[in-house]
Formats: sequence, structure tokens, C-alpha cells
Amino acid sequence: MTKKSLGLIALLTSTVLAGALSAQTISVPAAAAAAPKQQKLIRVSTLNSIEGNQEFQKNVQLLQTQRQQAVEINAALEKETDAAKKKDLKGKLDELMKTLNDNNQKMVKAYGFSLERNYTLVPEVAHVYMFVTDEEAERHEKEQAAIAAKEKAAAAAAATKEKAGAKKK
Repeated sequence: MTKKSLGLIALLTSTVLAGALSAQTISVPAAAAAAPKQQKLIRVSTLNSIEGNQEFQKNVQLLQTQRQQAVEINAALEKETDAAKKKDLKGKLDELMKTLNDNNQKMVKAYGFSLERNYTLVPEVAHVYMFVTDEEAERHEKEQAAIAAKEKAAAAAAATKEKAGAKKK
């Protein structure tokens, strides 16, 4: 087993990923959380759709499952005394760690997410729906169209005013 694999298993052993993403916090290593330096949140990814959010949650769940399997196999490996079974467990662990590392790298590329960090998931947009009659829906659509037209006119007026101010300078 490589030093990197042992380090990642140790990191994963101390890792606590949130059980439910609905809590909106994804905690990872305890060591990183105890860092003495002041830290701040930065946005690393934006999930632009329900499907994107579901895919992200599915991928995080996959990493959680693989991490837990690695911890369990590593614990079994440490307890095992039979050399043949130990070799089999080591092979399974090495294969799982390769897959876990590969998937972790895919998450880094796709979302800026790594098992080595703590994350907070902040829903920035939420859509609220209700059932209405056809008449209510039509009235609502007209109201929304009027609001959108006012906002568009205000934005156009602001842009015109900004252009006029820029020409004077």
C-alpha cells in the first residue's frame, strides 16, 4: 500500500461527511476544521438546475459510500491474521482507493469539490409553485409580464443614462 493511500485512508477515517445534503453542509476532515488560521468561504461551483444539484448529490453520495467501504476494508485488513485473506483485502483496498482517488479527481474537475475540504451548500435560488385555476394562471402571467416589462424599461433607461454620462466625459 502506498504512503499516499495510507494517508488518504487516515484522512478518510477521520472524515465525517454530512449524512444528508439537505442539511446543506458537507463536512470533511476534522483536521482541516481545526486549522488555526482564519478561513472564509469562497464559491467553487454553481449548480444551475435541479438535475445538476441531483447529480452533484448523487456523486457526493458515491464518494461517501466508497470512503466508508475503504474504512471498513482497512479495519478488516488490520484485524485479519490469515495471510491469504490479508492479501485479498489489500488488493480490494488498493483497487477501491484507486477508484476513490479517480472519482475524487473527477469531482475536483467538475465541481471544485474534494474529500480533503469542508463545504457549505447554499441554495441561492428556490422556486415556489402552487396549483391555480386557468384564470388565476392567466392573471398571474399578465402580472409577471408587466413586472418584467417595467424592469426591462428601467434597465434600458439606466443603460441610456450611463451611455450619455460616458459621452460627456
